Amino acid sequence: MSRFLYVLLASAMVATLPASDAVVATAAAAGGKTDAGFNVVGEVFSWGMTPLWLCSLILVAMVIEKIRTLKPAKVFDPALTERIATLVGEQKLDEAQRISEASKTVVGAAWAQGLHEYSLGGVPFEEALTNATVLSFKPLRRNLQGIATIGVICPLFGLLGTIVGMIITFTHISAAGGADKAAISGGIAFALVKTAGGLVVAIPAIVSGRYFQGRLSMFAVQAEAAINRLNYRHNHAKARSRGVLEKV
Repeated sequence: MSRFLYVLLASAMVATLPASDAVVATAAAAGGKTDAGFNVVGEVFSWGMTPLWLCSLILVAMVIEKIRTLKPAKVFDPALTERIATLVGEQKLDEAQRISEASKTVVGAAWAQGLHEYSLGGVPFEEALTNATVLSFKPLRRNLQGIATIGVICPLFGLLGTIVGMIITFTHISAAGGADKAAISGGIAFALVKTAGGLVVAIPAIVSGRYFQGRLSMFAVQAEAAINRLNYRHNHAKARSRGVLEKV
């Protein structure tokens, strides 16, 4: 970690050296007048921004993966719930399992597994479906922690850039033996660009992370409600079956 900080500090100082040389050259050519504008684009693509660029690329890849994974059509199908509920109410569990296996949704595959475990015996109907659904939702949480981590560390990278910019500023002041406006403004601008870069990456990470968490919670609530409905139908079907047998 100490090597990484040293490299980041060194690269940031090197990135500002051409601007300092430009200040001296311009001042010499203009008879002492300095007018070296701060190159914002150059700083955005400087080596000091490498950690933020890497985080932004990783964030884009994670967001794309979550968009593809958390599509409603791939997770939960209300029409499937209606069909399975009807079959469970008619005690056609084998047919319900076949339809669930044919489904391309996460919940459908989970219910197929749950119905299979229930058919083997020893596990209550609701518990079998719930356990299978919970296990199927675990892969959907992939990369959510990574998105949250990027939202936390990017402002810290920006803060590190701010500190580096202040170090560069005071280094120039100390070397020049006075308050050089060009050096001070360049160092402050360097610090602000790094801070802004950290926030630009962190804000979308936090927003997208909260959005995907909310979406996953919504799917979990829908699946729980559907399982309760299936269990209700299953219990009533068993009650009707026992009633008919008692009458016979």
